Order: sequence, then structure tokens, then C-alpha cells
Amino acid sequence: MARRARRPAPETPALIDLRVLFVAALVASPAAYRASQGLLTIDQALTRFLLVALACTAVSMLLRAVWPVVAGPTPEPVPVETGEISPRPE
Repeated sequence: MARRARRPAPETPALIDLRVLFVAALVASPAAYRASQGLLTIDQALTRFLLVALACTAVSMLLRAVWPVVAGPTPEPVPVETGEISPRPE
């Protein structure tokens, strides 16, 4: 089975990606539950989701900026010699 080739990472990452939206929805889910019970209005629940999404985006951007400094330099790849396989002696 052939593996799909991954797309190359862009030079500048997107501001909000699917993972950030998923985490924001997960963190804001109590507000959605309370809105479904009638304890919050839809405006309040959407405002909470928007604030959580903005906070998650800020944390994501901070991690993207700080991670290379924390992780340090990447090690040099070990060169691998590739030689031709000699045919079997007959």
C-alpha cells in the first residue's frame, strides 16, 4: 500500500488551524452545555468560545515562537553511504 506524501510545511503557519479550533471547542464546551440548558444565551456562549479561541491561538503562536529556543539546535543528520550491490558471483 502506497503512503501519501505529506505536504511541505509552509514558511509562515496559519493563524488558526484545526487543532486550535478543536481545543477551543473542547475548553468552551461547558458554555455550550449551559446554553443548551437555557442557563446562558447564545451570545454569551459564542463570546466565551471566541475568547477561548483567541487565547488558544495566542498560546499556539507563543509555543511556535519559543519552541525552537527551548528545544535547541537540531543534531546534524548522520550521512549514510549508499553503495551499489554487487551481483552474485556465479
